Amino acid sequence: MKKKSFKTWTIKILLIPISLFYILFLYLDIFNREIFISSDSIKYLTMILIFIISLFIGQDSLDKKDRYLLQLGLFLTLIADLFLLLLGRHYILGIFLFIIVQIIYAHRYSREDLRHIIRNRIILFTSLYIPYLLINRFLIGLDLLYFAGLFYGISILLSTIDAYRAYKYKRFPSPNRQMILIGMILFILCDINVGLYNLLGEISRESVVYNISFLSMWLFYLPSQVLLVLSGYDCENY
Repeated sequence: MKKKSFKTWTIKILLIPISLFYILFLYLDIFNREIFISSDSIKYLTMILIFIISLFIGQDSLDKKDRYLLQLGLFLTLIADLFLLLLGRHYILGIFLFIIVQIIYAHRYSREDLRHIIRNRIILFTSLYIPYLLINRFLIGLDLLYFAGLFYGISILLSTIDAYRAYKYKRFPSPNRQMILIGMILFILCDINVGLYNLLGEISRESVVYNISFLSMWLFYLPSQVLLVLSGYDCENY
């Protein structure tokens, strides 16, 4: 009982700075303010804390496989965010890490054989990459980022559909299935704004939609990750 109480309080304590940092970086982004630490560094710190929460799951998981899949997904998310958020380079690698994250989550939600999911993603990759090569060769030069972004966009859509099916068919207990579905909806809303931000950045950085999309990315992203990490806990014990 004491061990359970300690873990519960530890998780609650970790959620406090995550919430405060969330308010802080939104304030910095909205009002374009600067302090001794950058907004991006604060964002990354929240992701580290979320991953730490996942490490506390232990025996309080829904099952061992679910715990490992969630922890692996969050670890790869942390690495991908390092490239895309902090380092600001190796974007292709960061995007493909997120694609792997979505494969892991699709496996977690659908409970299909992993080989079947990977096979389908290989088919998807091929069906997108061949047209990309043809367009790039005969029509217009396209950056590989466009292909990677499209591949990722379809991948997260598929894993979100799997999250909805997991909710509909009650593959997870309540409230875990609700947290998974809402978390993935917020995740995909974040990525829609990432796409808008990057596309509009090449057209006009003065537009209202551009500024809204910049703020909306992490407005949706951090809550999505909090919900996903908490979905790994057997909530009946808390």
